[in-house]
Amino acid sequence: MIPVHLKQRLVIQQPIEEVFAYLSELQNLVEWSSSVIAVRKQTSGAMQVGAAVQITSRFLGNWQNMTFEVVEYDHSRWLTLKSISGVAPSHFSYQLESTEEGETQISREAMLSLSKGAFMQPEHVVVSALHRYLQGDLLTLKDLLEARACRRSRGG
Repeated sequence: MIPVHLKQRLVIQQPIEEVFAYLSELQNLVEWSSSVIAVRKQTSGAMQVGAAVQITSRFLGNWQNMTFEVVEYDHSRWLTLKSISGVAPSHFSYQLESTEEGETQISREAMLSLSKGAFMQPEHVVVSALHRYLQGDLLTLKDLLEARACRRSRGG
C-alpha cells in the first residue's frame, strides 16, 4: 500500500453555518470535487453518524465506486468520512472554526492507502496527481461558496 497524507487549511469568506451546510450535503461534491461524477445516498434521513453515500469518481482515467460512511459529525464544526468499500481505503476529516471576522477557517485532513498498481500508473504520478486534485478541490469549494455569496448580495 502507498500511504498518502495531506493536510490543508484555508479561510472561506462565509459564515460557518453556510459553509458547513453546503459541505455536509454530500451530493454537492459533484460541484466542487474534480474527480467526483455522482453521489448516491445509501441511507435515508438526516446527515448523522452512520449515514452512507456511494461516490462514483474518475481519477487518472479510471472509474471507481467507493462507499463512505460518516464516522464523526458535529453540526457546524466537524465532519469525518471513512471509506467502507472501494479501491483505496480513505479517511477525510473536515474541521470548521469561525474567525473573529465571521468567516470560516476550514481544515481538511485526507489519508488514503493506495494499492500499488491500482491505477496502472507509476506511483509518483498517482501521488502527485492525488495531491493536485485534493488541493484544487478545497480551493474550488472556497471559490464556489464565495461566488455564490457575491451573486446573492447582488440579487442574482
